[in-house]
Amino acid sequence: MKQRLIQLLKAKHMTQTEFARHLGVTPTYIGAMRKGMPKERLKVVFDLFPDVNRDWLMYGEGEMLVASDDESPDLSKGYVVPMLPVEAYAGCLQQWSRGVMLRDCEKVVSPVPGVDFGIRITGDSMEPEFKDGSILFIKRINEKAFIPWGHPMVIDTENGVVVKVIYPAGDSVVLPDCPMEYIEARSYNPAYPPFLIPTESIYGLYRVITGIRQYSTI
Repeated sequence: MKQRLIQLLKAKHMTQTEFARHLGVTPTYIGAMRKGMPKERLKVVFDLFPDVNRDWLMYGEGEMLVASDDESPDLSKGYVVPMLPVEAYAGCLQQWSRGVMLRDCEKVVSPVPGVDFGIRITGDSMEPEFKDGSILFIKRINEKAFIPWGHPMVIDTENGVVVKVIYPAGDSVVLPDCPMEYIEARSYNPAYPPFLIPTESIYGLYRVITGIRQYSTI
């Protein structure tokens, strides 16, 4: 089961450290597994990944993922995705992940396919491209493989969530006894200066696929 769980996390582009936060355990938990995990933690796994095949994860039978009703959405209604109950720049995705499961989220209709979540933006730092109160439709990327520099991203950090256009910060910024790699976060609004974010404080990067001001929920 341990090897299948590792395989699942790779397929979902989720690190073991991030998965451990969802589970409420230490990052070494998976490595220490011998047979399986308690029922209460299995429930968290299935809530976190509702499309995982339970028989595959527990017994190695069948395919990893099962078909979901959302995989063939009604094009007349758009593409239905979970609306995260936090705000970019005002909330923290890790707080959401511990408190609310995807099945409990409000649903929002995306105008385009290939989107993981919707999230509301707060403030005017990304105007005129994204107005205060806009809904951004975002998709998780594997930052270990490729980062689309120069594109707007929702950045989940240990200090909260921001939406910014990201660029490489160049050479490492060295603090006393603590070398770190940084990315530079820029706003569209010139009134807001750019700032640096240490990569080790980033939990996840989500590319902004599109954004709308008015939206429909179900």
